[in-house]
Amino acid sequence: GIMAAARTNAQIAQALAALTTLVVRDNDPGRDSEKIGK
Repeated sequence: GIMAAARTNAQIAQALAALTTLVVRDNDPGRDSEKIGK
């Protein structure tokens, strides 16, 4: 139903937000000093 679709959309939005945060953090040039292994 509509409620299930809304819940799924919310979960997708949260997942995208989390992924975006991770990507931005990984690409932050200020944190290069922490990634010595790369």
